[in-house]
Amino acid sequence: MTRALTFLPCPHGPALTLAALLAGLPPAASAQAPAARMMPDGSRDLYVGAGVQRAPRYQGAGERDTDPALLLQLQWSNGIFVSGLSAGMHLTEGSRFEFGPLVSIEPGRDAAGRQRASSIGGAGGLDMPTFGASIPASVTTAEILRFNRVKTSPQAGGFLNYYFNENLRLAGSLQYGAGNDHNGLLLKAGLQQSFTPAAHHRLSLAAAATWANTRYTRDYFGVSFSSGSPIAYTPGSGLRDVQLAANWNWEWSPRWLMATQLSVTRLKGDAADSPLSERRTGIGLRTGIAYRF
Repeated sequence: MTRALTFLPCPHGPALTLAALLAGLPPAASAQAPAARMMPDGSRDLYVGAGVQRAPRYQGAGERDTDPALLLQLQWSNGIFVSGLSAGMHLTEGSRFEFGPLVSIEPGRDAAGRQRASSIGGAGGLDMPTFGASIPASVTTAEILRFNRVKTSPQAGGFLNYYFNENLRLAGSLQYGAGNDHNGLLLKAGLQQSFTPAAHHRLSLAAAATWANTRYTRDYFGVSFSSGSPIAYTPGSGLRDVQLAANWNWEWSPRWLMATQLSVTRLKGDAADSPLSERRTGIGLRTGIAYRF
């Protein structure tokens, strides 16, 4: 079976990690269990590779970067898996439902607006800038970002998937720990349909949505006078974004695989209205080649 792979940022660059997450869910739909749910006892499946990606600098950014990326997916027969910057464990076997614990890294953002250690889908890149708060003409987004840094944070939670059949599934996750005070909460859900249009090719289409609590949106989309910024914006909880994604995996041989993903993300609610969200809708494109060990 052709596997889906996860893209990682190059450790020497500011790349967004825009992922073909596991079985093809859009990035913000969160890391779920690998496509192969059941494996022979004592076996493992390891993919490592490299590629390139073009993506917004941060969620809501108008500027996009092109950067190198790493690909990584590991899974073992005992249910443990690592996919990009996420790791977890299957606690079910041979059921329409699958669930288990999940840990991951939620990206931070530096003073220049560059995403760090990211494993999320980007936004920005299609619309003309749309600001939801009044910004004085003399104040730029770059100046606001200088006062709005966000720490890279570990998150913990779990995933729950339901398979309607082998090619159609509903997937969700709940993760806690993002933001500067490590109290941001993300709830993600998506529907993914897979196809095998030809031998050695695997195509999947997915739609997903992400909900965030107030503590998350205030760190990533809020602006505070107390930080020294000349303006203020206080978002609340709600739907952060919706996404569509298409993933294509081409297995050249039992050892070599090419993975490509095109994703579109639309910021919603208070996240879209933030002064930091220069563009509500964005496109991410990434492709790479991986070797199976």
